[in-house]
Amino acid sequence: MTVGQERSYGDMALVSMLVLFLEAVLALVVEVVRAETPVPNPWSGFTLGPLTLPFLLVVGAVVGAAVSWLLVLPTVWLSDVLGRRFGGRAAWWWVPLVAAAGLAPVGGYAAMGAGPLTALRWWLVGTALLTVPALLCRVRRRGVFGSVALWGTLAVLSAATVGGAALHTGLVERYRPPVLTRDALVGTWTDGGGGSVTFAADGAVSVSGGTTHSLDADFAVSVGECAGAGTWTFEAARDAWAQKVHTAVEACAWDPWYIGGTRARVVLYRYVGDPDSPDVYELAKAP
Repeated sequence: MTVGQERSYGDMALVSMLVLFLEAVLALVVEVVRAETPVPNPWSGFTLGPLTLPFLLVVGAVVGAAVSWLLVLPTVWLSDVLGRRFGGRAAWWWVPLVAAAGLAPVGGYAAMGAGPLTALRWWLVGTALLTVPALLCRVRRRGVFGSVALWGTLAVLSAATVGGAALHTGLVERYRPPVLTRDALVGTWTDGGGGSVTFAADGAVSVSGGTTHSLDADFAVSVGECAGAGTWTFEAARDAWAQKVHTAVEACAWDPWYIGGTRARVVLYRYVGDPDSPDVYELAKAP
């Protein structure tokens, strides 16, 4: 089956998968350079072994194929149809319009949980990421795959080189958690859901409406509440990542809390859920 002259769906899918792969690598490079995450990456100790890389390539190919056939190619097809229906020809600018309209329900759903500004930002990013492979799939000339592979690889390498140089020279500062003193921890910290933890200067701690997380044999997360009183200690460290807050409250079986956030908004956090894909339970200091 073909769309237009010399554009088979199979060829377009391959181009789309390649572009999506390059976008993913470029996003990884940008994220490493940006380094604005408030907590350390749980994959920081992850290394590629002889069997890991082929596995990741297979998973990436499957995900890329699914996104290509379910999102990219329908976007190309519908933009061509709408262009011919309302303009007499398939114009390129229909592609971003169709991509934006197709992702609008996702943005609306995200707005309910993350807020309108965050949802708008991710909707625009998603639209751009979908538009690029869709536009390149519309190119009719031969050798598109090779050109995308060449120039896309050069773009990724250039971004990695510039980003690495910026980090090495200090032009872009790597994220580090704020270094705290014990006195800075004294006070009440809240989880935003009704739970609070109060650290007293004398080493006492009280918990009200705290949340506990546990895993069963199937790695399903069970959430419960805890409250009570106990003691706390602060483990200072020169390495900002190694700072820990230990709480000893019988009803709350908590791992140590780590320091995260920024000077303007310090947070205490711990990883919860599946160790392979953890969530973060976070406390922020009350005003």
